[in-house]
Amino acid sequence: MNKIRIVGVIFLIVGLVLTFFLRHTEVYFFAGILMGIGLLWAITGKTKRTKTRD
Repeated sequence: MNKIRIVGVIFLIVGLVLTFFLRHTEVYFFAGILMGIGLLWAITGKTKRTKTRD
């Protein structure tokens, strides 16, 4: 597991914790962004797209 995937899992956990313990609309938006980034990073393990030459 590389560092980006570990950070992604941490972001996912932090987003879930914020959603469950804090009950404000602004926090839901921020937690949703964190969970989305965390899920993408946990699955792909990359931060940039690379172009492939055909």
